[in-house]
Amino acid sequence: MAAARAMAAVVLRPAAEATDQADDVPPSHLRALAEAGLYGVQCPGHGVSAAAAREVFEVLAGACGATFFLWVQHHAPVRLLAASPNGELAGRWLPRLCSGEVYGGVAYAHLRRPGPPAVVASPRPGGGWSLTGEAPWATGWGSVGAMAVAARAGERVLFVMVEAGESAYLRPSAPLRLLAMTATRTVSLTLRELEVGPEDVICDVAFEDWLAQDRVMTARPNPAVFGVAAAATGLLADRDRGAARALEQERLDCRGQAEAADPADIDRLVGLRAWSLDIAQRAAHALVVATGGRAMALDHPAQRLVREVTFYAIVAQTGPLRRAVLDRLTRGP
Repeated sequence: MAAARAMAAVVLRPAAEATDQADDVPPSHLRALAEAGLYGVQCPGHGVSAAAAREVFEVLAGACGATFFLWVQHHAPVRLLAASPNGELAGRWLPRLCSGEVYGGVAYAHLRRPGPPAVVASPRPGGGWSLTGEAPWATGWGSVGAMAVAARAGERVLFVMVEAGESAYLRPSAPLRLLAMTATRTVSLTLRELEVGPEDVICDVAFEDWLAQDRVMTARPNPAVFGVAAAATGLLADRDRGAARALEQERLDCRGQAEAADPADIDRLVGLRAWSLDIAQRAAHALVVATGGRAMALDHPAQRLVREVTFYAIVAQTGPLRRAVLDRLTRGP
């Protein structure tokens, strides 16, 4: 935790506005995170509890959204490989990912979209699979060395590890210009009969089982949102201590209830996630109001925090979360 706080204070926060407006996250930020051991936070045997890892996420997200969002993608392939029955594949990639020698990325948000599968895996005659389709959200292109890519195979879903490099079979779009996090170099990936062997398959699970697991994972409040709220209330305290104290207490109440909630109580967790977004949005808005016109300048953190919490409102958004957030936004006095 000390390493994360030092990284936030010395490296990330002083450069956050410049990074927000840059075309990519400085490689020096990623190297510093790797040297501090922070790419291994969720690696097997690292010894960091889930609650401590969430606290690290909060600290880094509150310091620099773009660096955090690129870094946090790395932990998805780490978790998938750590649980994979493919021991040879895990042995090939996990040591390099956990040391930060290789940065990992993911392309699986499309699994949550309704309608026909966005990426389809077709069996090859000699074994393995051929992947075709478009993954519309892949963060860190140009920085990540490997990606966990998901594809539908009928009623099942495959996660495979692929090297992140442009080829005739794997083509990225130009980096997307986004409301926030543009520096993460998020692209849309087009797959054209990308061939993968059985040795590259992380897991092969029933799609309905994956959806059930994803509903649990995405119900819990996002630590990054608590981090943005904390950053906003910390800055607000310099201008209006009373307002900052009230919002920070509400943030801590929500955070405490989220930590204590039954992981199986999905409705409760979704409600807390919606509440956390509401708190962060009000805290960032309050910072803008208390700052005045200066908050509109691109070198001021207030406007960045407003945009970042808006971005998190749609990250891993599900139908129940959308309804819960809209209910809060439309609730009368």
